[in-house]
Amino acid sequence: RAMVEPGHPRAPSSSRTSPRVSPASTMALSMASIKVAPAFGKSNLATRKSSPAPRRGSVTVKALKQNASVKHDSYNEHHGPEYFKYSGVDTTPDERQRRHTYYDKRTAIINQHFPGSIGMDDWLFRIENKLGEFGFTGDNTIAQTNFCRDEITAPLKNGIHDIFGYAMDIDGLAGFTAAGLTGLGAGMSHSPTDPNGRERYVFFAMPHIAVDSAGKPGDCIRAGRAGCSHACGALIKLQPKFQELKSGGMQIRAPGTCDHMDPEYSLLEARMLSAVQPADVPQGGLDLVQVTKLADSVIQKHMEELVRASVDPSKCDFAIVTGVQIHSYGHTLDEWHPNMEYVQPTRMTIVVNGQRTDVNLVEETPAPTPRQLWKLGGAREILQTPTSLPGGGGGGYY
Repeated sequence: RAMVEPGHPRAPSSSRTSPRVSPASTMALSMASIKVAPAFGKSNLATRKSSPAPRRGSVTVKALKQNASVKHDSYNEHHGPEYFKYSGVDTTPDERQRRHTYYDKRTAIINQHFPGSIGMDDWLFRIENKLGEFGFTGDNTIAQTNFCRDEITAPLKNGIHDIFGYAMDIDGLAGFTAAGLTGLGAGMSHSPTDPNGRERYVFFAMPHIAVDSAGKPGDCIRAGRAGCSHACGALIKLQPKFQELKSGGMQIRAPGTCDHMDPEYSLLEARMLSAVQPADVPQGGLDLVQVTKLADSVIQKHMEELVRASVDPSKCDFAIVTGVQIHSYGHTLDEWHPNMEYVQPTRMTIVVNGQRTDVNLVEETPAPTPRQLWKLGGAREILQTPTSLPGGGGGGYY
């Protein structure tokens, strides 16, 4: 992804790469030799014995002692599966096969719940390219992000910052913004302008959910916290309310009213429960995946209402991008599996000079290669492939 030029007024002041874990033994996987390499986080590439310089495409692979030496860190920089598939030109065929098998399995687990999901880096790559086709770039556009307030949504938000500079933050619990017309208007008033005074905005809005590496919705591991954590907490709290609605014991709050001690959640609850008829709720209520998909549809409708009421297409171009952000973290502290981020694209609407175009992001934009994502991520080392498949796929090298 193109970085914002240094000195840009909205350019991030520092890299989003977080502190690395403590130095650990690393190694280079080469068909010609195996050589101990510097600690994780260094930029040195492994050298082959037959040459004083590294072969183009060679990479340094971080060895994971007993598959559990890397901290389960929800603050470290995250990527999607295609980024992790890259293994350089010197990796042995069996290692390449193991790597692809593992990450394809992780993706299949996510797609069981959210069909069409792709890795976060892949999604950002396609978003930047497609928006660029319509004239939206990092130097002429402001982004507005409406994600959940949860800190684990930060990797996706940071990726958007890399493309457009700092975004206007209109977040709300579960991705339900309470910023309203005033919030959107403030963000639009911060937009760059072209020589003719025209402005450009991109509105990103989506709920989020954790689906751990074993495929359990709602579960995730958080840095520094013992045991299992969950996401999205607001939607998990909301889940039982659908059974109450089904039984007739739930009174929905009047539109526009809220609990002053819990304003965002009360507005979220009212919007979500108003979006379904009691007769349409299954006897057992809605599971977390169903609640998250419902949240996506309600957020889409609300964002379009806000944009329609606040944007003047004669003076600006704009886009609305929605989806579901999915956190695929390790399912246990006893075994290491990389934390990954996915997005299920659900809608992309672009309006330029008053003309609307609806885009199917996955079908209409070419996918980047693993090498492209690895290079764009500024990587120098890759993590060794985990030694067991997620979701009870068997131990040892499969």
